[in-house]
Amino acid sequence: MVQQFQLRGHQGPVTCLAHSSNAQRGSKKKVNRQTHNTSCCLLSGSEDGTARLWDLRTNPSRASSCIMLPNRQEVTSVAFHPTFDESDASTLISGSSSYPFTIFASVGSSVYGYDLRQASSPIIQKHHHLLDSLEGEEINQIQMTTAAQTNKRIYIGTADDDGFVRITDSIPNRFISEKIDASSSLKGKECTKLQHCENMSEAALVTSIAFRPRSKTLDLASGGTDCTVCLWDVNRPKRPSSTFVIRTEEEEGVNQICNPPFVNALSWSPSGKLLAAGLGDGSAIVMQMDGRSLIEGCRLRGGHDAAVASVLFPNFGGLDSSHVVAEDRLLVTGGNDGSIFLWDLGKKLVSNGEDPSTIFKDCYDNSMKVDEAMKGLALDGANGDDPKILFGLQHGKKPNYIESCNASDPVFPTSLFVADTSQDITVYTFPRP
Repeated sequence: MVQQFQLRGHQGPVTCLAHSSNAQRGSKKKVNRQTHNTSCCLLSGSEDGTARLWDLRTNPSRASSCIMLPNRQEVTSVAFHPTFDESDASTLISGSSSYPFTIFASVGSSVYGYDLRQASSPIIQKHHHLLDSLEGEEINQIQMTTAAQTNKRIYIGTADDDGFVRITDSIPNRFISEKIDASSSLKGKECTKLQHCENMSEAALVTSIAFRPRSKTLDLASGGTDCTVCLWDVNRPKRPSSTFVIRTEEEEGVNQICNPPFVNALSWSPSGKLLAAGLGDGSAIVMQMDGRSLIEGCRLRGGHDAAVASVLFPNFGGLDSSHVVAEDRLLVTGGNDGSIFLWDLGKKLVSNGEDPSTIFKDCYDNSMKVDEAMKGLALDGANGDDPKILFGLQHGKKPNYIESCNASDPVFPTSLFVADTSQDITVYTFPRP
C-alpha cells in the first residue's frame, strides 16, 4: 500500500522543493556510505519567507535548519549546489547544525546562497552569496546543472518575469575542499541572457526552465506564458536551437478546459530524450528530441480537470542507474484540481523502456486516497502500447511542486514529496516488489 507522511513546520504555503539526491543525479562517481547519507535531505521554500532543510535520516518530522530570507518575502525556488567534498561529508554529525551543502534560494528578483558548513545554529539569517548578475524582475524558478552534465563546471539559471533566462557559472565550485569565505562576493559577474520570447512586445513570462541531462552540449529548455517551449544551446545564446509552439484545443479540435496552454512546468526524462511540459489547459505534452529539434511525442489528456501545475520524471532508479531509458516511461503530473497521476508513456514512445506498472502493483489499497477508477485509462482509445494512467492520488489540494527521491533512499525510498497550498509537505512512499 502507499504510505503517507507529513512534514510540518512552515508557517505559510510551501511553494518549492529540492531533494539532495537529485542534485547528484547522473553522476558516474561511486557513492559511498558517507556521501549517500548526505543524499537524504529535503529543501523547501515557503510564502513565510523561509527555506528549511529537512534531515530525513534523523528527525524527518522536524526541520533541521531554518533559513530566514531577507525581508521575509516569498521563496519562489530552491536548489542544492550539486557537488560537495567527501571530507565534509565525513565530518557530518547527526543532530549538528552544519551540513556539507551550499544551497540557493530565490526571493523577488534576487538569488541568495547559504554555505551550511558554516552554520552554528539551526536558525540562519546571514547569506553568504548574492548572485546579483541574475537580477531582473520576479524570478519564478532557479535551476542548477549537475557535475555530470558539465564536467564539474556548475551553472545556475533563472526563469524571469521579464521574458529572459539568465545563466551564470560564477558560483562556488563545491569540489574545492576549503570552506567558502563568508565575506566572498559574486557581484559584478556577467551572465548569459536568453530571450525566450522572440517578440518582446508580447511580454511573455518565463515560468520554467530545465537543463537537459546526458547532453554533449549545455542544453536548456524554457517555457512560458506564450505557449512556447524553446531549446537552447547556452553557448550559442542568440537564438534557440528549436522552438516548439503548443497548439490550442481549437487548433486540435479537442474539447479541453477553456484555458490557453501556458507552460507551467518542465521536466526532462533521465535519458534526456524526452521533455514533458505541464500546461494551463489541463493537459501535458511530451516532446521528443529529433536531432537538435523538439517534436511532439504525445499529448496527455483525460486526467486533470484543471491546469497541470507540476510535471516530473521521478528519480526512482537510483543515483547511478545504468538503465536510464527504462525510467523514461514513468511520468508524474499534478493538477490544480488536487489530483496527482502517474502515467506509463507506453512502448510507442519509449520502445526499450521497462514497464513501470511493475513498480506499483502493490499500491492499490482502499484505505488510501488512491483513485483506482483511473487505473489503466488509455489515451486515444488505442492498445497497451499507448500512454495510459497507472493510477491517481487524490491529494485534495493544488500541488505547487512535486519532487522525488530514489529507490535506494534509506528513509523514504521510491517516494514523492508534494508541496501544496497548505503549510505541510506530504510524502507518498510506494512499495517496491
